[in-house]
Amino acid sequence: MSTPWGKRVAGATSVVLDALGPLADRDWTSPAGVLEWTCHQTASHVASDLVRYAVQLAGRTDDAYLRFTVVVPDDEPPAELLRLMSGCGLLLAAAVDCSPADARAWHWGPTDASGFAAVAIGELLVHAYDIAHGLGD
Repeated sequence: MSTPWGKRVAGATSVVLDALGPLADRDWTSPAGVLEWTCHQTASHVASDLVRYAVQLAGRTDDAYLRFTVVVPDDEPPAELLRLMSGCGLLLAAAVDCSPADARAWHWGPTDASGFAAVAIGELLVHAYDIAHGLGD
């Protein structure tokens, strides 16, 4: 029986949204914990990573990183940032679930779907902590 990695990415995304949703009315221009980024920039970074992982894996780009980023306007409201993070997380979950067992793409070396799921879950949880800490929670 295979491990439901896409479901785990979707679950981590949901946990992050549940934690950060009640904080959407706070000042997201404040620093995200000990990071130099603001909470807004950190959320944008997470969304960008999630969609890049999905594209990298879906395209099976196995020799280098695809060079693009998601650009989120500085004035994007926190609630919209959270919706973006949700969509990007679910997009990655779908890419992970649709990938055959032998699919590989580049992430500091050849990485399978479970590897992309693992790094995404780490990004989601670590940076949710940073954002929550920066917002005083």
